[in-house]
Amino acid sequence: MSAPVVGPVAAARRLAAMAALAALVLGALLVQAAPMGPLPDGPVPDLAWCVLAFFVLRKPQAAPLGLVALLAILRDALLGGPLGAGALSVLLATEALRWRARELPPPRSVWGDWVWASLGYAGVLGLQWLLLGVSLGHPPALSALVPHLVATVLAIPLVAGVLRYGLRIGASPRQDDEARRLPRPFGRSAS
Repeated sequence: MSAPVVGPVAAARRLAAMAALAALVLGALLVQAAPMGPLPDGPVPDLAWCVLAFFVLRKPQAAPLGLVALLAILRDALLGGPLGAGALSVLLATEALRWRARELPPPRSVWGDWVWASLGYAGVLGLQWLLLGVSLGHPPALSALVPHLVATVLAIPLVAGVLRYGLRIGASPRQDDEARRLPRPFGRSAS
């Protein structure tokens, strides 16, 4: 099959969305990696996962597989996770989310997306734990992963709210379609 014809405006928008994804994931990684001062070590949500899950579910064209792979490897390197195992688990989970976005077209329930993103992150942690155990590494106790999972599950809708309503990223496709149908001044077409 040939690739669909894309105009320069649509291509520029897609590149801008991809750059926004990369910048937001990098920012999330830097926030996670920053020392928190004298605060005790508590569960820190995986903000990079929250951003990736939001983009894959709500703006999948801005999160191509290659970019997600690069960001997942960067995530492993910056956060000190199992290099490769973490990236593989993130890739598999984001592809499961991409499948959901493709199979259940918009408008989708925000709650359903939250559940899928949460299950995806549970899969990320579970696969990393399993790969560490199989590769003769020392996986952390499962009880140590639960607070991290809970913190991330609670952060998913907060991050999605900031991205959607604060930064106006990933408007629902129904709103995008309505905006495209609005009459354009001076007869210009929407592109």
